[in-house]
Amino acid sequence: MSKYNKFLIVSNSAKPTNIALLANSIDIETESKSRSELFHMDVDADAMVAYSMAGKQLTHNHTASEVNLIAQRFPIFVFDVARGSCDPQQALDLGVRGIIYSDDQLDKLLTAFKVLSEGQLYYPRWLLSELVNEMLTRRIEQTNNSDSAFPHTSLTKQELNIVKLVAQGARNKEVAYQLNISAHTVKTHLSSIFRKTQARNRVELLRWSQQSNIVNYHPDFSIKSEA
Repeated sequence: MSKYNKFLIVSNSAKPTNIALLANSIDIETESKSRSELFHMDVDADAMVAYSMAGKQLTHNHTASEVNLIAQRFPIFVFDVARGSCDPQQALDLGVRGIIYSDDQLDKLLTAFKVLSEGQLYYPRWLLSELVNEMLTRRIEQTNNSDSAFPHTSLTKQELNIVKLVAQGARNKEVAYQLNISAHTVKTHLSSIFRKTQARNRVELLRWSQQSNIVNYHPDFSIKSEA
């Protein structure tokens, strides 16, 4: 995780701000930059942009575009944010790493600076909790929709064994011998496999198996050598 020891402050005010004084008090260097200077300077891996939202709203296209452009070059957080003027979800989507409100107390500001300088996000707990819940929900849905034998497929273990052998160039008779089943059963399984993978022939099945990483699947049988 990246750590930042410098805040590049972008503000409409030329006067020193509380953010500079407080950041300096915990050994974070600060430097005021205009927007034009920021876009023309070299990227500093140790620097994070502190963008003042005083008198601004993130819902305004100009402000949102500017924040997003900065976020493409630098890690950025916004400060002096008026309550209700900045949707946390929108800010996160734009690449903003944290939000500091204009009415936050000094102890909260110091906590925010420390968290941000350590490379962590600084957002309301409810938003981070929602994002984690969404991630967990998606993971559960993927697990429920996948086959336990192999992720991201609906193939059975036997069908996976057949795909693996077919990918090795085995014909139906050779597959039947390896799995101790009849050639007719192999043909039935292949029909099911073609339907599930939407492959029309062995060439397309081989392409599908490579894209799905089935070639790295380890079957639960040992390859037999013919006498």
